[in-house]
Formats: sequence, C-alpha cells, structure tokens
Amino acid sequence: MISADPGSFRDPASRVYVQGDRVIRALDQRGLDAWRRIETSEFLAQALSEGLIVPTKEIGEVPDGASGALEHPRLPMITYPYEWTFSMLRAAALLQLELLERALADGLIIKDSTPFNIQFISGEPVFIDLGSFEPYRNGEQWIGYRQFTRQFLFPLLMRAWAGVPFQPWVRGNPEGPTAADMRSMLSLRRRLKPAAALHVSLQARMEERMSGTPVRQDLREAGFTPDLIVANVRRLRKLIQSLEWDPGNTEWVAYQECAHVERDRDAKAEFLSRALERSSPGRVVDLGANDGFFSEIAAEAGAHAIAVDGDEGVLEAFYPRSRGKDISIVVTDLANPSPSQGWAGAERPSLRERANPGLVVAYGLIHHLIYTSSIPPESVLDWLRSFDCDVVVEFVSPDDEMVGILTANKLESELHVGRTLVDFEGLISARFEVNARQPLEGGTRVLFDLTPDG
Repeated sequence: MISADPGSFRDPASRVYVQGDRVIRALDQRGLDAWRRIETSEFLAQALSEGLIVPTKEIGEVPDGASGALEHPRLPMITYPYEWTFSMLRAAALLQLELLERALADGLIIKDSTPFNIQFISGEPVFIDLGSFEPYRNGEQWIGYRQFTRQFLFPLLMRAWAGVPFQPWVRGNPEGPTAADMRSMLSLRRRLKPAAALHVSLQARMEERMSGTPVRQDLREAGFTPDLIVANVRRLRKLIQSLEWDPGNTEWVAYQECAHVERDRDAKAEFLSRALERSSPGRVVDLGANDGFFSEIAAEAGAHAIAVDGDEGVLEAFYPRSRGKDISIVVTDLANPSPSQGWAGAERPSLRERANPGLVVAYGLIHHLIYTSSIPPESVLDWLRSFDCDVVVEFVSPDDEMVGILTANKLESELHVGRTLVDFEGLISARFEVNARQPLEGGTRVLFDLTPDG
C-alpha cells in the first residue's frame, strides 16, 4: 500500500510517498525537468558517492498525476532539528553550505535552506530532498539565505553566543528566530562582532525596511553572480566552524559520578544483552539514554538504537561516539516529548509515532518521572505498556540514595502512592508478563524484562 508522507506537501513540484521500505518521490513536469538537469551532473554523482545525498534512482512506477518518480531507501528513524544537539545542527549547517557551493560550481542551486531537508544516518548528516535542487538562473541571489540564518545560524548563535538552548525555540517556531529576535539575545560586545553586524544587525534592519515587500525580482535585477553567493557561503562556513558550545558539568554529566552507575553497569549490560538475544528487536528505544552506553549495546546486537534523553549535554558528548554506528540521537524531555506538529497536527509526527520500537529500555528513568516530574507510578507503567513491545525497566526503591536526593524538599503527602517494590510488581502484573527479574547489588534496585500481556 502506498501512502502520502504527511510532511511532504509544501513543494508542488515534488511529493513524497511511502510504500513499505520504499520512499517514492513523485515529480510534476517542472520537478522532472529539474531532475533531468541534475541527474547527469558531476555534482550529483560525486555527492551520492560520498554519501552526502540520500541514495536516489529514477523508477518507471509513476504515481497517478505525476510526470516522473524517484526512489530512495526508507530511513530507520526521522528526527527533527529541535531534537538535535548543538554539534548535530552545526554538522547539518556545514553540509547545507558544502552542497550549495558544489551545486553552484555545476550550474545548480538549492532553492531552500531548511534543516528539515537533512537527516542523520549512522551519525552523519545526509541531504534527503532532491526536489530542492534546480538550475541556477543568471543574476539570481541565494534566495534561501534568510531561511538559512533563521533555521541554522541563529539557533547555533543562541547556544554558542547567548547560552540559550535552541531546541524549545525551534520546536515552538520551526521558522526559527528572526534577526531582530537574535539581536535582542546578544550582548553589546557580541553585536559589535563583524559577523553579528553582517548576519544579524544588518538583516534586522532589512527586515524592518522590507517587511512584506517582494524582493526576489529586485535581487535578480541587482546583478548577483554565483561568485558573490559563494563568497557569502564561505563566510558563513568560517563563522559556523568557529562556533563552540561547552555543556560543562550538567546535572546528568555529573550523574555518571554516582556510585551506583559504575557499580551496576556490567550487571545491567548483561541483563539487557539477554533480553536483546531473546527478543531480537529491529529497533530499540533507549529512554533516558544518558551517555549512550546501553544504546551502543543495542546497536552492537544488530538493532537500530534510538538514544533519547532530555539533557543535551550528555547527548552532545555521546554524538561523536555514535558516528558510524546504527544509532539515532533524540534530545527531548520525556515528561514533555516531541508532539505531533505542523499543518493539521500531522506534518511532523510525534516521537512516539516515529519510534515504533521492538524493545524499550528504561534504565535509571522512571524514578525521575515519578519523583521529579510527579507522574503517578500507574501512569508511568501505562505509558511503557502503550509502546506495545518488550520493555527492560529498572525499579528504584523509595529507600534508594538517589530517591532521597530527588525528594529532599518534598513531604510524604506530596508524593504519589504505589512507589514500593510490591506496588510496582502489582502494576507490572496487570500489564506485562515477567520474562526475567534481577535485583542489583545495592539492594534498592531491581531489573525487569517484560512482555506485554495479551
């Protein structure tokens, strides 16, 4: 069965459909003409051979109403820019600039500049929207420059220069901050930097003067050349390469120093390995992945691992180690995970819809949901059951040292009932069958390997 991708509708020349493991891109006549120009280019052949663009081939199966069609492999996991770490967004920005410069050298241009056209495969950014390439028209400026600054550059500057996480902003407004928004976040010292004056302050003034004014024809008549665009691309590349963010000793980076982490790690790894061998899942979602240790175990066992954590710092540290491995990284607060968003609430499916796991790992997680986020234990177990797959979960007793830290400023009356091991096992029995159970050395933690009942 073939179905239209709900996120592919903005470009009338190129619409994406999904059929099993296949992704089919339907082209109208304009899109097909652009493809005919691109398919024989040295640029495309080189980019495909280097893995910078998703593998693509033309096919004869053309959807009704289309003039032509391309096929791409279906990716194991789609993630969005508001789920990326700083280094992931920077890598995606550098790929966008690299492809734009290469395309211009071959008489082509990328007509838009959004990170939603890029995905990560084994930790490497890959461009997935072939419909974005078109022949360059003489005198045309890089019309995607403003979109690039709003969706790539400014979010990176937010983190590197203002210390502000970009993910909540981009999740709330996928168009990204305006130049005026960005200027308001910068200190006077930062605003005086030449790069800020050029890409932020100057653009903010242009936004004020040209709001609602059509500029594309004016830019064409100004006589821009590809060399001018390339010069701008190279300035942006140099700026983005210079940007750094040090997450420092965040709460969950420091968490690695807790005694139980090192003490229990081997036992938890062996327990997970047995569960992976038993269930042989194609996809594993590691909830509260922290430094990615257990995601790596899942990937080594042959699954696609999705490492999910709310702390960008720990995933930022994990990202370099994940490259080359079958792992996707997702930054999101599990008490408020990425929802369905965009047009009709379906353009960008929720994390839950995209993950579709065969096994969920929830080590060192549910006590934080129960005690920090005040989610009732029963609701936490209902949530784990809703994945409708096997679950490996760690129970943490109210007597545990970490729970003592989490509840130091709470009264007993402010805590939900159902927090003891007996309570927890009762909640499990109403929802799962227990494949394996293993107490850990400290005496306050128990591992469970669960299969949904019924």
